[in-house]
Amino acid sequence: MRIISIIILMMLLNSCELFVIGNSSRPKEVIDINQESAVSAALLFTTELQLNNVPGAAALLTDNNGRYDATRQQSQYYNLGRLTRILNERKVTRIITDTISIELHNVKVEFDYVKEFAFSMRQLDSLWYVLEFRQIK
Repeated sequence: MRIISIIILMMLLNSCELFVIGNSSRPKEVIDINQESAVSAALLFTTELQLNNVPGAAALLTDNNGRYDATRQQSQYYNLGRLTRILNERKVTRIITDTISIELHNVKVEFDYVKEFAFSMRQLDSLWYVLEFRQIK
């Protein structure tokens, strides 16, 4: 009888994790995919590429003089197609944002803990566009 009560007492002491009081997990941050912030515009760009919408992703490109016209967008199709094949169905695992100025942000996006891309984002008329993109690793 004494052994049974010791076993029951040990089971009760070991099972204290069965009941958790309070919120133990951190809520996940939800980012809307639009052009209203630098991070969401970078995610919109990568989402367009993952959906094989190269013209949609090319419409998000800009340079220091303003948005790309149609011929400059079309000249980027090869680079965007290559990026589409690299990003194929990879999930975002980390996002790092660096603010350079009010209108210029750097965003690093990591995919599946393996691939990492850097995006220079520029704000034009309250919308964010991709100024430059490159693969880091």
